[in-house]
Amino acid sequence: MYLQWPFIKIGRSVKSMVDGYKRIFNLEPEDLKAMYLKKVRAADLRGDSQSCVKYMQVLASKYPNDPEIFYQLGIACEKASNFGAAIQAYQQVIAINDQFTKAHYRIGIIHIRQREFETAVNALKKAIQLEPESAEINFRLGQSFDRLKNYEKAIAYFAKAVEIDPKFIQAFKNMALTYDSIDEHKKALDCLKRVLELEETLS
Repeated sequence: MYLQWPFIKIGRSVKSMVDGYKRIFNLEPEDLKAMYLKKVRAADLRGDSQSCVKYMQVLASKYPNDPEIFYQLGIACEKASNFGAAIQAYQQVIAINDQFTKAHYRIGIIHIRQREFETAVNALKKAIQLEPESAEINFRLGQSFDRLKNYEKAIAYFAKAVEIDPKFIQAFKNMALTYDSIDEHKKALDCLKRVLELEETLS
């Protein structure tokens, strides 16, 4: 009799596992998606970027026509510093929906990080066509053109960024540096004065 209790416990444990798998396999598609996204959020909170990628890859295989899933896979790959895989995920987003601004933008950001500024400009131009009033996209285009030493275009995009968002401190800072590069010192100083005003207001 003394062996009976452990076997009963094992039997119940196996039954519980089987029931658990049955519940997973019988999940509705949206419930399955929600379950994996919950796992992704939990892994992200732990800083476990590799698990985030793994879970998003599962979702991408199950939802091959969902651009948001591939976008989140791209974000997970970026956090895991796997930039090649991130670009592939964002390109898949665009293949499904070429109007997905954030995918074009993220490709541009990765190329800026990798100092591939001409390629960054190409991606960001596609993003700006979709969202011309985005201060952030205008700023990133200004940043890229500055690195390419196309200072006129850089200033134009920085100016557009601060026109859209007059409190965009980083855009004013970058514009000051660009003006300084072309010896427009008074305009550079005006930008820096605006930075100081904003920092005092926001502090």
